[in-house]
Amino acid sequence: MKRSKWIMFLLVLALTAAACSSTSGSEATTTTATGSGASSTTQATTTTAAGSGASSTTEATPKPSLEGVDLTLWGWSSSDAENSALSDLVAQFSADTGANAEFQAQAEFDVALQAALASGAPPDVFYVDSFKLPDLADAGVLAPVPDGALSDPDDIYPSLRNAFTFNGTWYCPPKDFSTLALVYDPDVLAAAGVDVPTTWDELEAAAATLTTGDVAAIAAGDAQAGLTMGVEYPRWGVFLFQAGVALTDDAVTKITLDNDAARTALQFVADQYAAGSFIKPQAVDAGWAGEAFGQGKAAMTIEGNWIVGYLQDAFPDKNFAVAELPAGPAGMGTFAFTVCYGVAEGAKNPDASWAFVEYLTNAKGSLAWTNAFNVMPARKSVSADWIASHPDLNAFVAGSAYAHRWGFVPGFNDVVGVFNENAEGIVDGSASVDDLITKVTQAGEDVLH
Repeated sequence: MKRSKWIMFLLVLALTAAACSSTSGSEATTTTATGSGASSTTQATTTTAAGSGASSTTEATPKPSLEGVDLTLWGWSSSDAENSALSDLVAQFSADTGANAEFQAQAEFDVALQAALASGAPPDVFYVDSFKLPDLADAGVLAPVPDGALSDPDDIYPSLRNAFTFNGTWYCPPKDFSTLALVYDPDVLAAAGVDVPTTWDELEAAAATLTTGDVAAIAAGDAQAGLTMGVEYPRWGVFLFQAGVALTDDAVTKITLDNDAARTALQFVADQYAAGSFIKPQAVDAGWAGEAFGQGKAAMTIEGNWIVGYLQDAFPDKNFAVAELPAGPAGMGTFAFTVCYGVAEGAKNPDASWAFVEYLTNAKGSLAWTNAFNVMPARKSVSADWIASHPDLNAFVAGSAYAHRWGFVPGFNDVVGVFNENAEGIVDGSASVDDLITKVTQAGEDVLH
C-alpha cells in the first residue's frame, strides 16, 4: 500500500463489514470482565497481519493476575478533556482487575520518555506516535507485540497495523486515529453570508470576508480572523496534498518540493498569512488553534477529531460544525494521525504491561475510549456503532478515504523541523517559499542519503 493513501481507513466500509469482522478468522474463546472488557483468551489462535507483510502464530497465554500491581501509562497532554477521559478508562481497568494503574500526562513527553528509556526505568506503557515509531523501533527500545497478548488482532485496520510495523515486526496496537477537517462556527459564517468553502478560491474569499481586524484587535478579543492554523508541516502539508504533491515520494527516498505544484500550494498558504486572514494561534495569545477558535478569535480552523472533546469541555457554549477540507487544484487531501500504546524492550513487568494494553485496545476498550473522546476507533468491529453515535463527525470519517499517513523513516524529524522553522520564517517575513524548498530539500538529502 502506498504511503500517500490510507484507503483502508475508510470507516464507512465497515458499516457493511462489521457484522462479520468481529470474528476475523479467529476461533478464540474469550471471557470478558465488566467495564471496558479485559479479554482472556483460552484457546490458541493463528492470526495474520493483513497487509503488514508479517504473519504470526499466536499461542493464547493466560492473563496474569494484576491484583495489587502498580502500572503507569505515560502520554502527552493535549487537553484536560482527553486526560480526564483516559484517566476514567484507566480507573475502570484498575477497578476490574485489582491493579493500581495511573495515567500520567507528561508536559514534555519526548524529553521525559527519552530520559526514562535511557535510565532503564521506562513507564509500563507509553504513547508512540506513528511518526516516532521508526526511530524507536530502529533504536531497539520497543518490545514487539507478543503472540497471544492481544485479542483479535485482525480486527484492527490493516493500515493502522502497518503504521506501527517496522521491518516486518508489529510493535504496538493503535489507540485510535484522527484526520484533519475544517472546523467552523456556523453562526459566524451565516451572519457574514459566507458558505462553507469547498475550494481554495472559496477558502481564500471566506477567510478574507470573515476577518474583521488586525492581530492586535484579534488578540484583545475585539475582532476575529478568518482562520487560525498552526505554522507547521502537519497543517501546511494538506495543501501540498491538495495540489497533488507531498514532502517526499511514496517510498520516502527523496524530497519532492522543487516543483510548480508545491510552490503553488506553499505560496497560497503564505499569501493568506500575509493578508492577515490566516493567523497562527500564538500571535493572538492562544496556546493552539483549538483554543483560539474556542475563544472566538477565528471563524474557522483546521484540526482533528481531538478538538471536539476539547471544545465541549473548555467552551461548552461554543457552536461549531465540521466539514471536509476544501479541495485544491488536484482535489482532496488531508492527514491521518494515529498513536499506539507501546511497551519498552526489557520492561520490568511485560505481562502486566501487555494485559493493560489489551484492556485499552480490545473492542470494548476501543469503543469506550473513542466514544468518550470522539476520536475514531482502530477496530472494524466497533466502527458501525461509533459512526451511528457521531453523525455530526462524518467529515472526519470521509477524510480517511484520501488521507495521507503521518510517518516517514528514522531520523526524519530533523527534516520536519527545518520545514517548520522556515514556515515560521515565511509568516514573519524572514524567509520565502523558495528558501523553505531549498533548505528542506537539503535537510532531506542529508537524512535520506
